[in-house]
Amino acid sequence: MNAMEFSDHSIKKQHMDYFIHLVRVAKADDVITAEETALLHMFGKKMGYSEAEVENLILTTSKSDYIPPYKLAERFEQVYGIVKMSLADGAIDKNEMRIAGSFAAKSGFTDQEIPKLLVLIISGIRKGIDEEELFEMYRKNQKISTMV
Repeated sequence: MNAMEFSDHSIKKQHMDYFIHLVRVAKADDVITAEETALLHMFGKKMGYSEAEVENLILTTSKSDYIPPYKLAERFEQVYGIVKMSLADGAIDKNEMRIAGSFAAKSGFTDQEIPKLLVLIISGIRKGIDEEELFEMYRKNQKISTMV
């Protein structure tokens, strides 16, 4: 396997692991709503999955070892997606928060920054702030925190 094949395989594995986490969030309250299904299909399409593959992955409940992306922006994007999935039905319950926090930790965010990160994303989504702006807000907040 050459370096390009390894890189492509690694990205595909990251996408599948991330998508499985999204499915777990959708299933956290034992009901996958129409809004959650639509989001799963949107995220799946963005990752290059066909409609049939998305449906198959939704049925998958296998556990996987998540390997987060290297870039901070990509890790933030994935945590954002998990939180957005949690809020798809209009509310975020304790189990969904637990999954989002666990996913953020697996993504390399520290225990100290996870609560602030989740609050920022949740409040931002509720206020209609887009992902890129939330990421910039997060980065600015991190720079301020490291200066203190």
